[in-house]
Amino acid sequence: MHRVILIALVFSIAACRGSSVPEAPQSKALPAPTARVFPQHLRTQGTTFARADGSVFEWRGISAFALIEQIASGRSAEAESYLAWAASQKITVVRVLVMAQHLFKLSPEQGRASLPRLLEMAAAHGLHVEIVALADTAGASINFEQHIKDVGAIAARHANALVEIANEPGHPTQDAKLHQAAPLESLAALVPEQVPVALGSAEYGDAFAGGDYATIHFPRDTGDDGWGHVRKLAEGASLVERWRKPVVSDEPIGAGERFVAGRRDDDPRRFAAAALLTRFAGLQPTFHYEGGLLAKRPTGREQAAFDAWSKALDAFTEARVPADGRFLRGDEIKSVADVSGARTTFARSGDREAWLLILDPVEDSSHTVRWVAPWRGEGEWKVPGVRLVRAIRQQ
Repeated sequence: MHRVILIALVFSIAACRGSSVPEAPQSKALPAPTARVFPQHLRTQGTTFARADGSVFEWRGISAFALIEQIASGRSAEAESYLAWAASQKITVVRVLVMAQHLFKLSPEQGRASLPRLLEMAAAHGLHVEIVALADTAGASINFEQHIKDVGAIAARHANALVEIANEPGHPTQDAKLHQAAPLESLAALVPEQVPVALGSAEYGDAFAGGDYATIHFPRDTGDDGWGHVRKLAEGASLVERWRKPVVSDEPIGAGERFVAGRRDDDPRRFAAAALLTRFAGLQPTFHYEGGLLAKRPTGREQAAFDAWSKALDAFTEARVPADGRFLRGDEIKSVADVSGARTTFARSGDREAWLLILDPVEDSSHTVRWVAPWRGEGEWKVPGVRLVRAIRQQ
């Protein structure tokens, strides 16, 4: 999709402002990493991301909001340790804040100064960085245009960078100017064209999906059974079909040490199911958790949730579920199979293959799958809390 380019606005800002962004201070305790060379930025290819050679980029994101703050406050070793761990866990994208007031204190100036260092460190581990440029802007004194221009210039020099203009632009912690999509489009026009840009989470309306890719924060309503937030992810299939671009589930319900209705979940089965349903609906997955707010590695129940989420994504990759086909839910599934003894089932049907995604199947004889002609079951992948089953069309 072509980004809206507001030439007059860009030229006027360029004529009036020319300040450069200072480079991040180098940690004395850590030598600068040798950055891995990325030939060019990711690009969008239909509803997925692609590398320079055209191969599909597998998005496995994680919330690591405070990585830039760690570098800015002289704790580069903590950021380095986190990045090394993330790379070892098959994570491909870390999502970070370049400014903040509430979770931690990070001024826009500090964030921009430390951003190049983070991008270099992440590149050394083969990681991409989703840079959230604007957060906690309500009451802050900041020149939005100059800030975005400077962040975009840094991102353009680092091929592992993507930019999300604003985190939850309609949230009360954001300046009222960001509550509409049009100003975000204007800001996105200041980012160099080669850098993939999202406006900000599009639950505020379709206009917020106007960037190169879209991000969305699905509702965290857990429902009476705790599975509400998982089922809600199925709505992503219609968003992908409508927006025709990559859609990242950037901040779903987070993992925590204990269940908090509508905010945190501690059941690994639901995170496995959420990971598979995210991919099944055509969305790009990001793992969100309490420790990630401060870029701390998961432990305890958070670690168990992350392990289940990661294992489920491995199963999806191994199964090679195609991106095409119709996404089915409710009574539509009966055109493929009759499933009993499970909490919820979704399906994807193509010309030659069909897939069932069965959430929370019971472990007894009451759970059955009866295929409807011309489909016949052939192969399945199971992780706790979910069952992925493949069928082929009989000749």
